[in-house]
Amino acid sequence: MTEGKDMNALDSDSAAAPQWSGPSYARRRARNFLATVLVMGLCFFLYYLGFFGGVEGPLSGENIGQGLAGLGVTERLAVSFFIALLVFTATWNWIFNAVSHAAGARLTCKKLRGDGGFCGARVKRRKAAGRKSGCETIVYVCEHGHRLNEAHFHPLRKGTISHTVWAIAAVFCFIVLFMS
Repeated sequence: MTEGKDMNALDSDSAAAPQWSGPSYARRRARNFLATVLVMGLCFFLYYLGFFGGVEGPLSGENIGQGLAGLGVTERLAVSFFIALLVFTATWNWIFNAVSHAAGARLTCKKLRGDGGFCGARVKRRKAAGRKSGCETIVYVCEHGHRLNEAHFHPLRKGTISHTVWAIAAVFCFIVLFMS
């Protein structure tokens, strides 16, 4: 042990060490290497089955086309499927957000705090009796008891995977429409 330092000082020194040192760096590198080797092995396997077109095999384009034609899949059906997939992957979060907003989910309190920020607690939508001819108004009540006429909606946004899926669907639409 080092003299003149207590255990708390040792902990603070190790916390200031660079992130790349220690067993977590080696573990992370080994995990990334393993993932790379597995993906490369899968690509080699698909290559020798003919998926990428370099080798004649059961997954070559012609063989896949013949197999789909044998099942009764027409070009019109393939185009319809990929266009429907493209429309769904491009709009699923809009549909989810519309349903969530209509149901009153993903809402937080907009009450200003003393430091200039918002309360931000989850709210529940309540109906309050209106004063004019029996009209009902909507009131949002948060966990802290704030009652407001409006709340902040947090929409779900697409991430990298979602954008990748719709881009792949668009490429497949292009391939089926213009290259077949």
